[in-house]
Amino acid sequence: MVLLEGIRAMKLELKGITKEFDQGNGNNAVILQDISLQINEQEVVGILGPSGCGKTTLLRVIAGLEQPTHGQVLLDGEAVTKPSARMGMIFQEHALLPWRSVLDNVSLGLEMQEMSRKERQEKAMKYLELVGLQESAHSRPYELSGGMRQRAAVARALVLEPSLLLMDEPFSALDPQTRKQIQEDIIRIQETTAKAIVFVTHSVEEAIFLADRLVILSAKPGRVQELLEVKLERPRDRMSPQFLEMRERVLGLLGGG
Repeated sequence: MVLLEGIRAMKLELKGITKEFDQGNGNNAVILQDISLQINEQEVVGILGPSGCGKTTLLRVIAGLEQPTHGQVLLDGEAVTKPSARMGMIFQEHALLPWRSVLDNVSLGLEMQEMSRKERQEKAMKYLELVGLQESAHSRPYELSGGMRQRAAVARALVLEPSLLLMDEPFSALDPQTRKQIQEDIIRIQETTAKAIVFVTHSVEEAIFLADRLVILSAKPGRVQELLEVKLERPRDRMSPQFLEMRERVLGLLGGG
Protein backbone atom coordinates (compact mmCIF):
# COMPACT_ATOMS: atom_id res chain seq x y z
CA MET A 1 0.00 0.00 0.00
CA VAL A 2 1.41 3.42 -0.98
CA LEU A 3 0.27 6.04 1.51
CA LEU A 4 0.00 9.76 0.96
CA GLU A 5 2.00 12.06 3.21
CA GLY A 6 0.48 13.56 6.33
CA ILE A 7 -0.97 10.35 7.75
CA ARG A 8 -1.07 10.12 11.53
CA ALA A 9 -2.24 7.28 13.72
CA MET A 10 -5.28 7.98 15.84
CA LYS A 11 -7.67 6.49 18.36
CA LEU A 12 -11.17 7.80 18.90
CA GLU A 13 -13.03 6.95 22.12
CA LEU A 14 -16.66 7.63 22.98
CA LYS A 15 -17.29 7.33 26.70
CA GLY A 16 -20.87 7.23 27.95
CA ILE A 17 -22.23 9.66 25.35
CA THR A 18 -25.72 10.88 26.23
CA LYS A 19 -27.41 13.73 24.35
CA GLU A 20 -30.57 15.49 25.45
CA PHE A 21 -32.48 18.34 23.82
CA ASP A 22 -34.74 20.84 25.56
CA GLN A 23 -38.25 20.44 24.16
CA GLY A 24 -39.25 23.90 25.37
CA ASN A 25 -41.90 22.61 27.78
CA GLY A 26 -39.65 21.97 30.72
CA ASN A 27 -38.87 18.43 29.58
CA ASN A 28 -35.77 17.07 27.89
CA ALA A 29 -35.85 14.58 25.04
CA VAL A 30 -33.11 11.94 25.25
CA ILE A 31 -31.72 11.36 21.74
CA LEU A 32 -28.62 9.28 22.55
CA GLN A 33 -28.05 7.27 25.70
CA ASP A 34 -24.81 5.95 27.19
CA ILE A 35 -22.92 5.22 23.97
CA SER A 36 -19.39 3.90 24.47
CA LEU A 37 -17.23 2.93 21.51
CA GLN A 38 -13.63 2.85 20.35
CA ILE A 39 -12.51 3.43 16.76
CA ASN A 40 -8.94 2.68 15.77
CA GLU A 41 -6.67 3.95 13.03
CA GLN A 42 -7.51 2.82 9.48
CA GLU A 43 -10.86 1.37 10.62
CA VAL A 44 -14.04 1.97 8.62
CA VAL A 45 -17.12 2.05 10.85
CA GLY A 46 -20.71 2.34 9.65
CA ILE A 47 -23.53 3.60 11.87
CA LEU A 48 -27.01 2.24 11.18
CA GLY A 49 -30.32 2.53 12.97
CA PRO A 50 -33.99 3.46 12.63
CA SER A 51 -34.95 6.99 11.56
CA GLY A 52 -34.79 9.38 14.49
CA CYS A 53 -32.39 7.26 16.56
CA GLY A 54 -29.71 9.96 16.60
CA LYS A 55 -27.22 8.75 13.97
CA THR A 56 -26.44 12.21 12.61
CA THR A 57 -26.45 13.70 16.11
CA LEU A 58 -23.85 11.13 17.15
CA LEU A 59 -21.67 12.03 14.16
CA ARG A 60 -21.96 15.74 15.01
CA VAL A 61 -20.96 15.01 18.61
CA ILE A 62 -17.91 13.09 17.37
CA ALA A 63 -17.01 16.03 15.10
CA GLY A 64 -17.27 18.52 17.97
CA LEU A 65 -20.14 20.34 16.28
CA GLU A 66 -22.39 19.52 19.25
CA GLN A 67 -21.51 18.77 22.85
CA PRO A 68 -22.87 15.73 24.69
CA THR A 69 -25.06 16.27 27.72
CA HIS A 70 -23.07 13.57 29.52
CA GLY A 71 -19.91 11.68 28.62
CA GLN A 72 -17.04 12.72 26.39
CA VAL A 73 -15.33 12.13 23.06
CA LEU A 74 -11.57 11.62 23.17
CA LEU A 75 -9.23 11.87 20.19
CA ASP A 76 -5.88 10.37 21.15
CA GLY A 77 -6.76 10.98 24.79
CA GLU A 78 -7.72 14.65 24.33
CA ALA A 79 -11.33 15.78 24.82
CA VAL A 80 -13.09 16.94 21.66
CA THR A 81 -14.90 20.17 22.54
CA LYS A 82 -14.91 21.84 19.12
CA PRO A 83 -14.23 20.96 15.47
CA SER A 84 -10.66 19.81 14.87
CA ALA A 85 -8.48 19.86 11.77
CA ARG A 86 -7.76 16.22 12.55
CA MET A 87 -11.34 15.35 11.60
CA GLY A 88 -12.80 16.02 8.15
CA MET A 89 -16.58 16.11 7.65
CA ILE A 90 -18.56 15.36 4.49
CA PHE A 91 -22.24 16.29 4.68
CA GLN A 92 -25.28 15.18 2.67
CA GLU A 93 -24.98 18.36 0.58
CA HIS A 94 -21.63 19.07 -1.06
CA ALA A 95 -21.87 22.82 -0.19
CA LEU A 96 -19.38 23.83 -2.88
CA LEU A 97 -19.20 27.58 -3.48
CA PRO A 98 -20.67 28.15 -6.96
CA TRP A 99 -18.48 31.16 -7.82
CA ARG A 100 -15.22 29.29 -7.14
CA SER A 101 -13.58 26.73 -9.38
CA VAL A 102 -13.34 23.14 -8.20
CA LEU A 103 -9.64 23.71 -7.47
CA ASP A 104 -10.38 26.81 -5.42
CA ASN A 105 -13.19 25.04 -3.56
CA VAL A 106 -10.90 22.16 -2.60
CA SER A 107 -8.11 24.51 -1.50
CA LEU A 108 -10.39 26.79 0.56
CA GLY A 109 -9.37 25.27 3.90
CA LEU A 110 -5.70 25.68 3.03
CA GLU A 111 -6.37 29.29 2.07
CA MET A 112 -7.88 29.86 5.51
CA GLN A 113 -4.65 28.44 6.96
CA GLU A 114 -2.83 31.16 5.00
CA MET A 115 -0.86 28.70 2.90
CA SER A 116 0.67 30.26 -0.22
CA ARG A 117 -1.41 30.03 -3.40
CA LYS A 118 1.18 27.86 -5.15
CA GLU A 119 1.41 25.39 -2.25
CA ARG A 120 -2.33 25.08 -1.74
CA GLN A 121 -3.01 24.57 -5.44
CA GLU A 122 -0.35 21.88 -5.67
CA LYS A 123 -1.80 20.12 -2.65
CA ALA A 124 -5.38 20.46 -3.89
CA MET A 125 -4.40 19.01 -7.26
CA LYS A 126 -2.91 15.97 -5.51
CA TYR A 127 -6.26 15.19 -3.94
CA LEU A 128 -8.23 16.03 -7.07
CA GLU A 129 -6.11 13.43 -8.84
CA LEU A 130 -6.88 10.97 -6.04
CA VAL A 131 -10.63 11.37 -6.64
CA GLY A 132 -10.27 11.47 -10.44
CA LEU A 133 -11.16 15.14 -10.95
CA GLN A 134 -7.89 16.58 -12.14
CA GLU A 135 -9.39 17.33 -15.57
CA SER A 136 -12.20 19.33 -13.94
CA ALA A 137 -10.01 21.45 -11.66
CA HIS A 138 -10.94 24.72 -13.37
CA SER A 139 -14.63 23.94 -13.85
CA ARG A 140 -17.38 25.49 -11.76
CA PRO A 141 -19.54 23.20 -9.57
CA TYR A 142 -22.60 23.66 -11.82
CA GLU A 143 -20.62 22.10 -14.67
CA LEU A 144 -20.15 18.83 -12.74
CA SER A 145 -22.46 15.87 -12.29
CA GLY A 146 -23.77 15.04 -8.82
CA GLY A 147 -21.19 12.30 -8.37
CA MET A 148 -18.36 14.61 -9.42
CA ARG A 149 -19.50 17.27 -6.97
CA GLN A 150 -19.43 14.72 -4.15
CA ARG A 151 -15.93 13.65 -5.21
CA ALA A 152 -14.91 17.30 -4.98
CA ALA A 153 -16.37 17.42 -1.46
CA VAL A 154 -14.31 14.34 -0.55
CA ALA A 155 -11.16 15.99 -1.92
CA ARG A 156 -11.94 19.17 0.04
CA ALA A 157 -12.14 17.14 3.26
CA LEU A 158 -9.01 15.14 2.50
CA VAL A 159 -6.80 18.07 1.52
CA LEU A 160 -6.46 19.07 5.19
CA GLU A 161 -5.11 15.56 5.80
CA PRO A 162 -7.31 14.65 8.78
CA SER A 163 -6.75 11.43 10.69
CA LEU A 164 -10.48 10.71 10.69
CA LEU A 165 -13.06 11.22 7.94
CA LEU A 166 -16.71 11.61 9.00
CA MET A 167 -19.47 11.14 6.42
CA ASP A 168 -23.17 11.88 6.95
CA GLU A 169 -25.02 10.05 4.16
CA PRO A 170 -23.05 11.91 1.48
CA PHE A 171 -24.20 9.62 -1.36
CA SER A 172 -27.93 9.46 -0.58
CA ALA A 173 -28.94 11.88 -3.36
CA LEU A 174 -27.00 10.04 -6.08
CA ASP A 175 -28.50 7.63 -8.58
CA PRO A 176 -27.81 3.93 -7.81
CA GLN A 177 -25.10 3.46 -10.44
CA THR A 178 -23.18 6.60 -9.41
CA ARG A 179 -23.60 5.70 -5.77
CA LYS A 180 -22.02 2.27 -6.28
CA GLN A 181 -19.13 3.82 -8.20
CA ILE A 182 -18.37 6.38 -5.52
CA GLN A 183 -18.57 3.66 -2.83
CA GLU A 184 -15.81 1.85 -4.71
CA ASP A 185 -13.90 5.13 -4.93
CA ILE A 186 -14.14 5.55 -1.14
CA ILE A 187 -12.65 2.08 -0.60
CA ARG A 188 -9.79 2.90 -2.98
CA ILE A 189 -9.19 6.25 -1.27
CA GLN A 190 -9.24 4.67 2.17
CA GLU A 191 -6.72 2.04 1.09
CA THR A 192 -4.50 4.79 -0.35
CA THR A 193 -4.67 7.22 2.57
CA ALA A 194 -5.13 4.72 5.46
CA LYS A 195 -7.60 7.06 7.13
CA ALA A 196 -10.18 5.96 9.63
CA ILE A 197 -13.73 6.60 8.42
CA VAL A 198 -16.97 6.82 10.38
CA PHE A 199 -20.10 7.14 8.28
CA VAL A 200 -23.86 7.27 8.74
CA THR A 201 -26.14 5.59 6.22
CA HIS A 202 -29.66 4.25 5.83
CA SER A 203 -28.44 1.72 3.26
CA VAL A 204 -27.62 -1.69 4.72
CA GLU A 205 -25.91 -2.70 1.47
CA GLU A 206 -23.72 0.40 1.51
CA ALA A 207 -22.79 -0.19 5.14
CA ILE A 208 -21.73 -3.80 4.53
CA PHE A 209 -19.85 -2.90 1.35
CA LEU A 210 -17.79 -0.16 3.01
CA ALA A 211 -17.38 -1.02 6.68
CA ASP A 212 -15.02 -3.15 8.73
CA ARG A 213 -17.46 -2.87 11.63
CA LEU A 214 -21.10 -1.87 12.02
CA VAL A 215 -22.66 -0.01 14.94
CA ILE A 216 -26.39 -0.81 15.11
CA LEU A 217 -28.32 1.76 17.14
CA SER A 218 -31.67 1.05 18.75
CA ALA A 219 -34.76 3.19 18.24
CA LYS A 220 -34.90 6.52 20.10
CA PRO A 221 -33.14 7.00 22.39
CA GLY A 222 -30.23 5.65 20.40
CA ARG A 223 -28.20 3.04 22.26
CA VAL A 224 -25.63 0.60 20.92
CA GLN A 225 -27.82 -2.41 20.18
CA GLU A 226 -25.14 -4.46 18.43
CA LEU A 227 -21.54 -4.23 17.22
CA LEU A 228 -20.86 -6.41 14.19
CA GLU A 229 -17.60 -7.17 12.44
CA VAL A 230 -17.91 -7.44 8.67
CA LYS A 231 -15.63 -10.40 7.99
CA LEU A 232 -15.92 -10.34 4.20
CA GLU A 233 -12.87 -10.23 1.96
CA ARG A 234 -12.36 -7.23 -0.31
CA PRO A 235 -13.32 -6.53 -3.02
CA ARG A 236 -16.81 -7.44 -1.82
CA ASP A 237 -19.36 -9.08 -4.04
CA ARG A 238 -22.81 -7.68 -3.23
CA MET A 239 -24.45 -10.84 -4.61
CA SER A 240 -22.31 -13.40 -2.80
CA PRO A 241 -24.09 -15.72 -0.32
CA GLN A 242 -21.97 -14.32 2.53
CA PHE A 243 -22.86 -10.72 1.67
CA LEU A 244 -26.56 -11.53 1.38
CA GLU A 245 -26.49 -13.47 4.63
CA MET A 246 -24.92 -10.49 6.40
CA ARG A 247 -27.52 -8.20 4.86
CA GLU A 248 -30.38 -10.32 6.19
CA ARG A 249 -28.79 -10.42 9.64
CA VAL A 250 -28.48 -6.63 9.78
CA LEU A 251 -32.01 -6.11 8.45
CA GLY A 252 -33.26 -8.44 11.17
CA LEU A 253 -31.50 -6.39 13.84
CA LEU A 254 -32.90 -3.14 12.46
CA GLY A 255 -36.36 -4.61 12.29
CA GLY A 256 -36.11 -5.67 15.89
CA GLY A 257 -34.62 -2.36 17.04
